Amino acid sequence: MTGMVLFVDKGRPRRWCVAKAMGWPGHVSGRIADILFGDYDRDRAEATVAALKRSLPANELHVVRSGCEALAFLRQRDLQPDPERPPRPILALLDEDLSGMAGHSILRSMLKLPLPGGRTIILLVGTGRVIVHRQWAPEPDGYLVKPFAFHKLRACLGSFGEAESYARIPLLELPA
Repeated sequence: MTGMVLFVDKGRPRRWCVAKAMGWPGHVSGRIADILFGDYDRDRAEATVAALKRSLPANELHVVRSGCEALAFLRQRDLQPDPERPPRPILALLDEDLSGMAGHSILRSMLKLPLPGGRTIILLVGTGRVIVHRQWAPEPDGYLVKPFAFHKLRACLGSFGEAESYARIPLLELPA
């Protein structure tokens, strides 16, 4: 398998890392993450999903079309964990304009769910909209201005842990 794998360091639950997927899981000390992605713009979503699958082929990618679908996905994971494997952390990349997102009520509900594997929620926002979103409560774990490039995602994830480990991640432009 070529490409990269996104995982959370076993010793530091908020430290997101990326390593070469070849030989996974032998050389990586951590828990592989699942990615939950939602974007209302179908063309941008399809292009971004293709880029994420190319870049992070070892990670499971779940695509949702609305905030309600995202919440249902997280609830399903909480209610019916997979007995074959330990719970995986989730990186949720969700567009601010997902249909069904009633303000921050969906986000508030997501943050209340007890996911054993943990989760990080990054809200994808339009230019200049981060300031507006920071006035609302609760806040997600991070923000990315859309369209975004892989190096911006890497920097956002790096802000949760030790940033120097992210310098080895190859840059991949995600489509606009």
